[in-house]
Amino acid sequence: MNIFSKHYYRLELLIRLSTKINALKNILATIIFLLFLSSCEDKEVASADTKNPLHEISLRNIIDSTLDVNLLKESLDELIELNYLRAVAISYNDQLIFDYFKIGNEEQRYPVYSVTKSVLSAAFGLAFDQNLIDSEDTTIDSFLNIFNYNDPEIKKTISVKHLLSMQSGIRDDTNYIRRAEPIKYILDQDLLYAPGKFWNYSSAGTHILSAVFEKITNKTPEVFVNEHLFEPLGIENYYWEVDANGLSNGGWGLHLTLHDMIKLGRLYSNDGKWESRQLISSSWVDRSTLKNQFFSSGSGSWAYLPNNESGYGYLWWINNINDSKVFSALGYGGQYIIIDKHKKLVIAIASKESSTNSYRKKISSIVFEDIISIFPQINE
Repeated sequence: MNIFSKHYYRLELLIRLSTKINALKNILATIIFLLFLSSCEDKEVASADTKNPLHEISLRNIIDSTLDVNLLKESLDELIELNYLRAVAISYNDQLIFDYFKIGNEEQRYPVYSVTKSVLSAAFGLAFDQNLIDSEDTTIDSFLNIFNYNDPEIKKTISVKHLLSMQSGIRDDTNYIRRAEPIKYILDQDLLYAPGKFWNYSSAGTHILSAVFEKITNKTPEVFVNEHLFEPLGIENYYWEVDANGLSNGGWGLHLTLHDMIKLGRLYSNDGKWESRQLISSSWVDRSTLKNQFFSSGSGSWAYLPNNESGYGYLWWINNINDSKVFSALGYGGQYIIIDKHKKLVIAIASKESSTNSYRKKISSIVFEDIISIFPQINE
């Protein structure tokens, strides 16, 4: 074989080898591509069938084996992902099973706004239990000099019951808190309607209730509640705003820790009993959480309630969730103490004041429609 033939033969071998290598490359590329598609398909199936939690959900003190823990974790994961959430805690069967602090910690006092009203309702329960007042039908002219204000003849017919149930006719004018004489500012205004005729939410009305309470007990609601309710519950780290005359704000103004919100809820989930002591009578718990006003909710001003027929008792909101009575203390911006007595379930939520209606509707959906239904009823 001459030199030319040898070079030609080597070149031919190189060409054949190169062709085989290219073929192998194409086969390898095809295999890699198919494996990639298979991997993507697996991931899509996995994401469709299971939810990977965004947060580490830590539950504790759960004894009930019928509780669907995985489903609860999914709902809680969805809840704590919401932008305006500050903190959330859950008590079940008198045990704290979950808490999460997105903003703050166990010592943080959160402004609970109109949750304050439900605490004022509890204060009146204490007053009734101690026979400091005879009847909810007692009119406010028994405690206030109503003739110091405009139109006294109509205003003297306002009863304690009217104020507790938001039927007083008093306007919801919150500017009273910036006035030198808040009670006069409120009662000098014309009523929207005759007392007892319609339901109208009014923080000014509950501030009149605070003034009535002070006359009944000779103590501000804050002093009385601290002595007869907060101290037995171990609630120490709180603050209650006052008006220009030092009267506890009846419309809002209470600041509580998340765990103390849970304590108040647990008190009501146990019919007013705390450990071995009856702090509030069970009859008042039932009476104050009896639905006596009915309205549609789930949108607008009532977006933070389930999309069904809601009700109002004595400064408590009431709903029927899956044939179970659920009542709540609610505050501006998404502050909640939600109670299901039959499940001994309490959910406390603190939110940013800047929260939107869509956030509160999402809270309502997750909590009222999902989380509450996960918990089985307690059989005692």
